[in-house]
Amino acid sequence: MRYVVVALLLVSALSGVGVAQESPDVAAATTTFDVDLRADGDADWTVRTTIPFDTEDERAGFRTFAEEFEDGEAAASPGIAFFESAAGAASTAADREMSITGVERDYTVGNASGTLVLHFQWTNFLDPTGDGYELSDALLTEDGTWLRSLESGQEVRIRTPPGYEIQRSIEARQENDSLVVTGPESFDPEEFSVTYAAEESPGESPDGPVDPDEGVDALAAALLGLLFLVVLVLAVWRWRGDEPIAADGDDSSPTEPPVTDADESDEDEGGVDPELLSDEERVEALVEANGGRMRQADIVAETDWSDAKVSQLLSRMAEEGRVEKLRLGRENVISLPDDEGEE
Repeated sequence: MRYVVVALLLVSALSGVGVAQESPDVAAATTTFDVDLRADGDADWTVRTTIPFDTEDERAGFRTFAEEFEDGEAAASPGIAFFESAAGAASTAADREMSITGVERDYTVGNASGTLVLHFQWTNFLDPTGDGYELSDALLTEDGTWLRSLESGQEVRIRTPPGYEIQRSIEARQENDSLVVTGPESFDPEEFSVTYAAEESPGESPDGPVDPDEGVDALAAALLGLLFLVVLVLAVWRWRGDEPIAADGDDSSPTEPPVTDADESDEDEGGVDPELLSDEERVEALVEANGGRMRQADIVAETDWSDAKVSQLLSRMAEEGRVEKLRLGRENVISLPDDEGEE
């Protein structure tokens, strides 16, 4: 079973429509949930529900409801009360104060459909962890979860916080900087977890910020060392009586460098540097070296890539027929196609 990003239950019903007006077909409604994660741990939510209509009466009926929705007087969803209740329950379960603020409502009416837009901010949506965040406990309550299932016609997009990158993720479609899932789907909330780590700044190294003055000092030292080497070579050349500096003895052919164990190892491997291989070629070589079959978790460990990158890469390779994915229990086993495995 696929892990799914998020599941929400949203009842999109029209109310307060005049008797002489027709109600649009709410069963054909589509809903998108855009969750823009912020660098401070908050999240900006935008819920868009689009309802199609075929007649002018249905269009008028939608407009009547949309005006009540914009004024906050509509009794049906999409309403803010559901999310306020979810934030309160998650606050208790996570022992972290969360709240819904900055609520805004809007709507648009087109020729064939109308859209209701609900926007709000969910404070402390992300759980701080070291130098990053984790998205997990904001979805839970003391009784389990405030989520149920992602229905047909619903889609969720969770955008990575600015200045952060996905370090570990559930299996989900990744588009640019967002995790995306389209219903119908369901998931186990206790296994839902996305970890974000801060990106390294251009002027930083794994050991900390790089001092620009240290870089200048290192360059000056390197230039002085090179100058000293040139002077030393010229002195030796003149001392040898203006003879070229070369190995003593037979100078009819240049001296061959000794063959080291590293050279022999490169020849045995075909002289191919792994850094020159594409990601797909590296995975294929790794699986082939392990007998043509390998666990996805082992590929993550061997390549030191993130779970999200490996999952997306393997899905693409599987679609291209370069590898085969087999689900065994709670893990994926990756193998080469039969024709490659026989070779």
